[in-house]
This record gives sequence, structure tokens and C-alpha cells, in this order.
Amino acid sequence: MIGRCRSVVLTGLAGHVIDVEAHVARGLPAFTIVGLPDASLAEAKDRVRAAVASSGVEWPRQRITVNLSPASLPKSGPTTDLAKHKF
Repeated sequence: MIGRCRSVVLTGLAGHVIDVEAHVARGLPAFTIVGLPDASLAEAKDRVRAAVASSGVEWPRQRITVNLSPASLPKSGPTTDLAKHKF
């Protein structure tokens, strides 16, 4: 695992804290989001890639997996893009 952060997703009016974990491994370059993401999170790949490019950091040429847990909780919206680092 390369990092773990926290974010909040809304289900109706209730907020739920989720963990956002990123893992970089050897393999063909890919960016995968797992953990019951909805269709709007498919765009997160492009937003994250643009943010990394804008920061001047080179995008890894490896397999990147982002896990959103708990997996049983539906996740939607861009709040997972700006997850806060857990201290």
C-alpha cells in the first residue's frame, strides 16, 4: 500500500467516513477503483491524473488500485478525490 486517507460520503442526509487506500504494484499500467463506486467515480481517474500532472509529479507506469472501504457502502460524487490524510 502506498497511502491511506479518509473522506466522507453522503447517503441521503447521513455522512459516513470511508477509507481511501491506494496501492501501486508491478504489472501493466492501469488505474482501478474498487469498493462499490458509482458511475460518477469513473471520472475520478481523469481528475486524479490531471492533479498529479499539474503538481509536476510523474504518473507511475504501474498498476494502481484505489480501494474505497467499507465496500458495502455505496460511494458517489467527487468527495473521494479530496480525501484527507489520516494522521
